[in-house]
Amino acid sequence: MTASSRDPALDVTERESLEKDLLHWYDDLRRAHLLGHGQAIAEFRSICANDPEVTTAFASRDERETALWMLTNRDKAFRDAELHIAFQAKANGKYWKKHRIQPGLDPTRDRAQLETFCHDVANLYKKVGGGDGVHVEISDRTADESVQLTIYVEGPVTALAHFAQNNFTRITTRIALETAIVYHPATGIVETIVKGGAKNHTAVLELFGKHVVKQEITPEAIEKKRFNLNAMRDGMMEPFDDWSTYGVDKVRLRRARFCPVGRTGISFQVEASPEKDHDDAIQLALGSLKVEHSFEAEYNMDGASVIVYTTATEDGKSPHFSFDLYSSGSSTIKNLSEHNQPIANAVLTALNVIEAEEQAPEMELQAA
Repeated sequence: MTASSRDPALDVTERESLEKDLLHWYDDLRRAHLLGHGQAIAEFRSICANDPEVTTAFASRDERETALWMLTNRDKAFRDAELHIAFQAKANGKYWKKHRIQPGLDPTRDRAQLETFCHDVANLYKKVGGGDGVHVEISDRTADESVQLTIYVEGPVTALAHFAQNNFTRITTRIALETAIVYHPATGIVETIVKGGAKNHTAVLELFGKHVVKQEITPEAIEKKRFNLNAMRDGMMEPFDDWSTYGVDKVRLRRARFCPVGRTGISFQVEASPEKDHDDAIQLALGSLKVEHSFEAEYNMDGASVIVYTTATEDGKSPHFSFDLYSSGSSTIKNLSEHNQPIANAVLTALNVIEAEEQAPEMELQAA
């Protein structure tokens, strides 16, 4: 197919059209590849729970084939899952904030009102060179009945160096600035991903109230809970609870980052083998770091990567998953599957990294 695009018999218009089609085809393959994993498949199943054709299609395909089938046959459901997972990947990042507003609000689906909302959001970026162009996508998540608005605003002019028809050239373009809002009607929780600092988050929420839910809202900031990572400095071989209660066989510290007390400009990262029976990062740290008086007094744990090994299956395999967390309160727990998220929170509770009451209701481990 690539060779045919260089066929001298093709005129310039035909060659450009073919190259454009090939680029779109390549991009679709890339999108399907990126969603060919367990979290995306679970999202597909949730969105298409009442679609028998989807159930049948999933039964005979692996994860990558399933993602490609969804893109081809259920493109709206594929896009909804793609947008949700992209939002989850940015949650707990520097552009993410969480607030509580009134529950039970009904976001509009009217395109004219949504366009007006987007243009007002675009005005927030005018001071950094943003343009007038906007695009908005709205998606509903079946699993928790949340509503997601993803807004793309025409960004400032950017110069790009690239190859076109094998010739090196430079073009000017406008990279889209992305803003996203997820509203949970049942709880009133609203999450935002907005560039430009706290003032822009506040401004976007005010516009959300004005245009999308048609009433004044009073956002109450929900601060991230800090993780007490120092509770893991003694290791995890003797947790405060029985691991088997959560279907967990073993927990290991895969990576640990330490900052000497009083010397925040210096940090050390210790990385252990992923093998289940090898020493974890705490054991390696105790044997490697120079401690003059007391490990607890001289080092704070600033970041960690935790591996959770769940109970072995009948065929003898020991499934596992991992997540990262930082003392500031950020973590990648929200990127885990819906089944593993409550297990991760239960593990952190058992280790005294978080208090039991700090778990959100949707994260609590359900009784078997």
